[in-house]
Amino acid sequence: MHKMAAIEESPFDFGTGDLLTRSEVHTLMAVGKKPGSNVTDLAKFFDITKSAVSQMVNKLLQKKLVEKYHNKDNDKEICLRLSSRGRIAFLGHEQFHLKTHARIEQRLREMTDEEFRFLQEFFRIIEETADESLGVSQ
Repeated sequence: MHKMAAIEESPFDFGTGDLLTRSEVHTLMAVGKKPGSNVTDLAKFFDITKSAVSQMVNKLLQKKLVEKYHNKDNDKEICLRLSSRGRIAFLGHEQFHLKTHARIEQRLREMTDEEFRFLQEFFRIIEETADESLGVSQ
């Protein structure tokens, strides 16, 4: 679990030469999945402050991964979209996850039924223990 957490926390290059943090990638992915979003939309989506989103968007603007433009219906509203470099990073991130998940799925398919049942029980115990530690009722 620590190694998977380390992967999540490590900056990665998804094809543009830029090392992107997890927060940067999540922001990039949100803009890519919903072009035309603005800072307020992203703040609501991530449940964080507009200031925090603005900081993240500014990092992506500096890396030329997103672009700002004025909403055609409301000239005061600033919207976001991926740049061509941002699209490369967006697709690179999706490919990264597809490859990772495919490797995991292949390994799971190689397991016997008994091994798979053991793994399910093992994760159930971990989840139950984590819920108890967090005070989450079952």
